[in-house]
Amino acid sequence: MTGVAVDFGLSLGVGRADLERLYSAAMFHDIGKARIPLAILDKPGRLDPEERAVVETHPVSGYDFLKDHHGISPEIRDAVRHHHEYLDGSGYPDALAGGSINDIVRVLTISDIFAALIEYRHYKPTMPRTQAYEILCGMTGKLEKALVSSFKAVALTR
Repeated sequence: MTGVAVDFGLSLGVGRADLERLYSAAMFHDIGKARIPLAILDKPGRLDPEERAVVETHPVSGYDFLKDHHGISPEIRDAVRHHHEYLDGSGYPDALAGGSINDIVRVLTISDIFAALIEYRHYKPTMPRTQAYEILCGMTGKLEKALVSSFKAVALTR
């Protein structure tokens, strides 16, 4: 996922400092999954509601782990906590909406969803990049439309 996020940042023309923040956020975004049992993370097929609830604790677990590391900026910790938030407020863990979601999180969320769809997982087949991009395009109201449009070059050519 980190490569996708950095490619996206480069395609947007973000400056060096913002690119470094995006890189760090991408590297740490799923650190909270270290506290999720492998039986859940590696489960083939759909998760039941209880298992899904456990997986949905990973952003807060990651944030809590990083909050005492003074070398990790508040912006990076925020990205770790909120990378599953959607503009319409339907995400987790805090049901943030619209302007409450900063730019680095918006870029990270698009990158994370795309990477999860195209990357190999032993419990699911990979998805063609065009199909994964179409899914992003179908997430109207959840993801920033202009960013999704800007992501097309990364999705289909990188």
